[in-house]
Amino acid sequence: MKHFIICLYTLAWLLPAAAFAQTIAADAEIPRYDVEVAIFKNINAPKGREFALPVASPSRGENIFDMASSSSVGKAKKLGYQILPSSELRLLDVVGRLVESPRYELLLHVAWRQPGMDLENAIPVWLRGGRIYGKEYISIDNQIEIMDSVPYVADPGEETSFQFDAQTPEALEEQLQAQRDAISHRGLYELEGKITVSLSRYLHAYVDLVFRSPRLTIDEESTNAAQAEYLAARAADTHILNNHLLKEHRRMRSKNLHYLDSPEFGMLILITPYEAPETPAAAE
Repeated sequence: MKHFIICLYTLAWLLPAAAFAQTIAADAEIPRYDVEVAIFKNINAPKGREFALPVASPSRGENIFDMASSSSVGKAKKLGYQILPSSELRLLDVVGRLVESPRYELLLHVAWRQPGMDLENAIPVWLRGGRIYGKEYISIDNQIEIMDSVPYVADPGEETSFQFDAQTPEALEEQLQAQRDAISHRGLYELEGKITVSLSRYLHAYVDLVFRSPRLTIDEESTNAAQAEYLAARAADTHILNNHLLKEHRRMRSKNLHYLDSPEFGMLILITPYEAPETPAAAE
């Protein structure tokens, strides 16, 4: 009986230790990666008066790693996500050449470390960069919300015309302004969106970013009389920020530099397997 009790006590001590060792082994099997991105805008992007269809900004969701939020950084760190210091950036030379080029302007250069998880468990990383527009600007998202809420009634006389609940342009402008005032505005970033890096059989990057720029821009040096008249008639549009989308899914090769782009902006992404340095205590 005495030997039986001793065995029970021994098992009681060994089982938690075994479970802890199993947890450590499971964590050791999950690979970790350093993800570095450099995002830049194309200064020589085509500029024209053509009408661009409204594109909504990316949705955030609840489970996200927001690098600009201290609480989000703390929560993500418990799940293995962490921001890397500038001393661990690998693309400094490449980014330096981009900055020196008159064709590009750097919007964001950042890196983070994360576990290699499948898409269902991987956490999107929310990024912001570039210029912060003031309160005089509004996002095209506001216009999309308004248009989605307006009931469309087909006019029998014209196939392509619609009747809104606002009967006059002045009433519609009041409705737009009320919507703008109702939206809490903390400043709009020139670049915003999310990147999700996941691991199944291969590494994958899911990019959903927008680059914001005024719907119409005024270049005083090159604006002639006709252009000035055109812009004056549409002055309100110069305060609306269009979203230029970069949404792509790309299979990644680790240690290879990948390039994704759109006419307005592009990005470099490098994913490198992380190997923790072996300390003497760990080796022992």
